[in-house]
Amino acid sequence: MLLGVFETGGTINGIVDPAAPPPADSRVLAWLGQQASRLHLEIDSQIVVMKDSRSLEDTDRERLAAAIEATRLQRILIPHGTYTMPATGMYLRRHLGREAQSKSIVLVGSRVPLGEAGSDAPSALEFAVETLGEGPVGVWIAMNGRIWHPGEVVKDDKTGDYVARDPARAN
Repeated sequence: MLLGVFETGGTINGIVDPAAPPPADSRVLAWLGQQASRLHLEIDSQIVVMKDSRSLEDTDRERLAAAIEATRLQRILIPHGTYTMPATGMYLRRHLGREAQSKSIVLVGSRVPLGEAGSDAPSALEFAVETLGEGPVGVWIAMNGRIWHPGEVVKDDKTGDYVARDPARAN
């Protein structure tokens, strides 16, 4: 499967402090490169930004949307921090054109950085790649072994899990 990976950073890449300088390399891209044969992937990647997601701004999301618009790839994985993944997902749903909306786009994150003991990142990445192989059209979030509409999910700050948004509290 030809997979576009548009990197944004986040805990999955070991970025756990908004004030920390960005890493020089992507842990996710390195891991996917090591797993490409096993997962039957051909990877086309670019680093859009490498930040803790709490530091992402709409200008970063604009750059991400522009990268998605510009690519001919139909399956796109976006490693992202868990704090603002729903906001980025909704931004993309609102700002991508019709052609880009027909692509399969999955944002994925983890509670524990890739490469650290007890990391949920490998299973999260494999689940996201499997989901992209099935080709759901539109922008989705892969967390906790589920696919979520970005407007229907929130991060539970106590557990770190993603849970269904309480419709009474939805904006």
